[in-house]
Amino acid sequence: MRLAHATALLATCAALALTGCDNDDSPPAPDAGTPRDTVAPTVAGTTPAADEAHVAANTAITVRFSEPMKSGRGTLRVDVDGEQRALGDTQWLEEQRAFRVRPAAPLPEGARVEVTVLADFEDAAGNRLEAPFQFDFTVHGTAPIRPHLVSSTPAEGATEVIPVEVHPTPDGTEVEYIKGVTLQFNEPMDTSAAQVTLRDVTTPANAPRALTGTWSEDGLSLTVRIPRPEADLPALEQENQYSLDLTGLRSTTGQPLDTTHAVLGDGRLDFTTGRRNPDLEHACLHVFLSAPDVVTAGTSLTGPAPATDLAHHFYEVTLPAVEGNPASFRGYTEVATDREADQEVILYLNQDLPVEVIDTTEDLTPVPFTKEPVAPVCASGISHAVRFVATADGLRFLRVGFGPVPAAQLPTSKFTFVYERR
Repeated sequence: MRLAHATALLATCAALALTGCDNDDSPPAPDAGTPRDTVAPTVAGTTPAADEAHVAANTAITVRFSEPMKSGRGTLRVDVDGEQRALGDTQWLEEQRAFRVRPAAPLPEGARVEVTVLADFEDAAGNRLEAPFQFDFTVHGTAPIRPHLVSSTPAEGATEVIPVEVHPTPDGTEVEYIKGVTLQFNEPMDTSAAQVTLRDVTTPANAPRALTGTWSEDGLSLTVRIPRPEADLPALEQENQYSLDLTGLRSTTGQPLDTTHAVLGDGRLDFTTGRRNPDLEHACLHVFLSAPDVVTAGTSLTGPAPATDLAHHFYEVTLPAVEGNPASFRGYTEVATDREADQEVILYLNQDLPVEVIDTTEDLTPVPFTKEPVAPVCASGISHAVRFVATADGLRFLRVGFGPVPAAQLPTSKFTFVYERR
């Protein structure tokens, strides 16, 4: 029986026609100034999903990885009731993050299919999977199989959904206040059919809105952009119930959406919005429209450190490498308190980092703070908020420490935040 390789599905390196397969050159040494990526990739998802039933006999098998992978590396094996199956053409998608293969012949109806992703798949840096990954699915019988929704953002039945998000315009000179919806399906869909219908359940008198989404390259994900219905109205109203009708979508085999599946039983995505977040929307404006103040963090708690305490400012911070550990970054910036009034300080971070706040005016006194994820008002620019009180007790100097952060998480050693105080 034959194994499926990323460029051809044959069992031997010679048949694969990969030059130097038995004696690959060693990967080039990384730049001395760039920490080498040593983190093993992982399998982030599969289609069909693990334990999925009623899968089409001619389904493609897609494995998604946590990072871009090398083509020409990796073996995928498919067994049906214990017997290995021959596989057909392979394809890399989604910027080398997804590997797709089809069985050479339709899978038997009712068969239990076992898929093994062997550990010889490699990421761009040459790191292999730590272990093989296995999942199973079952092929449907004679009844035509319909596609169904696997997941969505917002989820079916979600409440307190953010009604308005801030997104940059394509040229980056302005922002637009819209709402985005993402839909993930269990099999490739017909990308020529992308229209869905938004209905206002709270106020049925409002006319339904026909919206055209954008399909991903593999036809598994649809992104729907909900704009303002009129120039003076928000994309979605606050504390309002909506229904997004998906029944006009169909699979590549022409089958309509399954309206009995557990994830989305009636073919409509129902959700309820919450309140808008003006403070977060304001911070998002700085992310997308303000040029950042670029600083390099100090290397020690008591040494020199740049000031990052101007209200309504957007900072880009470069963290220095930890002494003795160039694969990790850590640094400090400074915040001066107001002399007369207590103030709440908010740092809107673009990613989750270890944080500490220390009063260095006299002794090194820890300052209580909180760090929490924020609503996805501008998910690409702000993910977490750090909050603490800068106490009015004369002029005091606080150090905000960031890190240590592994280079794999922060490969450029840079991150951003918006500084607000009130």
